[in-house]
Amino acid sequence: MDLTFDIGDPRRPKGHAVLYFRVDTEPDKVYATYVVTLPIKADLGKYVPPFLATHLGGLPLNDLSAFAMPPLPEPVDSFTELERISKMRQDDLVYASSMFSFDLPRMMEAVTEAVQAYSDLWTQCLGDSGLGPVEAIEEATASDSPAPDDNDEQSYQVNEVLFGLMSESDKLAELARLLGTMRFAVEGGDAGTVDEMSQEITTLARHLPETFQVTSLLAVAKDTSQKGSRLAQLYLDRCFRLSAGDYSTVQGLDDEIRALETQE
Repeated sequence: MDLTFDIGDPRRPKGHAVLYFRVDTEPDKVYATYVVTLPIKADLGKYVPPFLATHLGGLPLNDLSAFAMPPLPEPVDSFTELERISKMRQDDLVYASSMFSFDLPRMMEAVTEAVQAYSDLWTQCLGDSGLGPVEAIEEATASDSPAPDDNDEQSYQVNEVLFGLMSESDKLAELARLLGTMRFAVEGGDAGTVDEMSQEITTLARHLPETFQVTSLLAVAKDTSQKGSRLAQLYLDRCFRLSAGDYSTVQGLDDEIRALETQE
């Protein structure tokens, strides 16, 4: 993504910027977020309690070198206000891109791309100056696990934020969609898609009440038998009934699930 600096120099970015977008269908509005590139690299996972870390999904705690807050640009009063704030705070003022209409997933992707582009400019500036980011001294630890794919990490990070913004009904609709895709992949023997949908459903499950038993739903959804298919339908129906407060029907579904699970 090519960034346009309204205030500041792309050859010498300050490491903190007001980043804004425009939407063609809303010419009077400007959407903005704030980007920070950290001058000191550290493993933030050390400062997050283990019980909380499990709820942070794909956030790269061990390499959080740049980020935008808020993760989804917010509408601001005017471009003039952005200019005033940027000058007052001595921030870079950077135009990222425009899009035809406000599309939530696309806007999230655009923010991720813009943060990466701004971070790259900052890194390049340090390199041209013969400097490098200050790195915290860590004890070397051997690891045989392969390095995670950057694109996958960004994708899951975006999903984590998107799911957090959804209403419960939207989350259930997304769960049903992901489950349908997964069941189709299971029946077709598409292991790659099954794994991808499984990870997305696992991420989504963190944003739904534990009483919905999405983990159990995910387990039976991978079963290709007729029994597995029926259990998946029951568990999904149970989620929707719980959300609607239809507890009497939920009790009946629980009985049917238990009876089916005890069958050989």
